[in-house]
Amino acid sequence: MEQYLIMCRSLTYAQRAERVLSQNGINSNVIKAPQNLLTGGCGYAVSLRKNFDKAYSILNSSGLIKGKVFMRVNEGEYEELKI
Repeated sequence: MEQYLIMCRSLTYAQRAERVLSQNGINSNVIKAPQNLLTGGCGYAVSLRKNFDKAYSILNSSGLIKGKVFMRVNEGEYEELKI
């Protein structure tokens, strides 16, 4: 099953993103981002497995997309999505 990570600029933003998604019926979790994905920032991400396009659209229109977005391609390996 696919997993997407939407990097957030702070824990607070990650929590806001999770709340907004939940209010729109999308399950997600705030996680500590894998060390190999950190390029600065706080290191928190919103993780989701379904409804990525809808989630991205909601978060983008809410002004909560500020970081990179990754998709898991193998166990422990992620690929940055160029959106």
